[in-house]
Amino acid sequence: MENQLAIVTGTGSGIGKAVAEKFLRLGCTAVLADRDADGLRKTAEELSAWKGRFSCLETDVTDAGSIGALAALARREKADSYVLANCAGVFRGGLLHEAAEEDYDLLFDVNVKGTCLMMKAVIPLMLEAGGGSIVNVASVSGIRGDYNAPLYCASKGAVISLTRAAALDYMEKGIRINCVSPSATATPMFLSGTGDEVMRAFKDALPDHKIGLPGQVADAVAFLASPEAAHICGHNLPVDGGLTAWNGQPRQDKDAE
Repeated sequence: MENQLAIVTGTGSGIGKAVAEKFLRLGCTAVLADRDADGLRKTAEELSAWKGRFSCLETDVTDAGSIGALAALARREKADSYVLANCAGVFRGGLLHEAAEEDYDLLFDVNVKGTCLMMKAVIPLMLEAGGGSIVNVASVSGIRGDYNAPLYCASKGAVISLTRAAALDYMEKGIRINCVSPSATATPMFLSGTGDEVMRAFKDALPDHKIGLPGQVADAVAFLASPEAAHICGHNLPVDGGLTAWNGQPRQDKDAE
């Protein structure tokens, strides 16, 4: 990935931080973005082994002006090719009839509008370079429903649909657009407020009985962005320990008659 610039949002923690580290390990330069200035600073400290190969910018992905500054920074790097990893995301649960309007605004502004605005800002750089790759982070919650999370599920479903439709428009222009859909992953967003009982329930439900790791999601993102995935476009790759392979029926331990 010589002279390739990876633009990664949500790098203050979790999956975004793991994705940024993965691209740096692969030899990319990187622009790291997050609205959490403290988290972004901590990530920069943890990635100090690659100091000089990345820059950081506090960025609000719901604000076009903030994203414009990020795109301008990326342009100044003068890379030969670009990767965009949209990892910024938020979760807020609750029953639909009890959900506040601001819950809807937050989830769709960050998860959907933020992804859309980032793509809109970076695609021109990719067109000028003759191509590029975009990987959006969705969720298994956007594939099937979750209890107590209708707005979150709807927002992540929108990311998957946005990915597929945009992929059709840009694949002939050399820009591949895909997404990954993690299940439960050991990030601050998932672990915060998750008690032992809920953790056990997730492990029981996952066919491999393991909570995912941010690095495992980062591996999938890096693969989809790589030349090895050159013929993969508009795809949603679950990173879920086999969860979406299960149709929900209970195990049947019986012999055929």
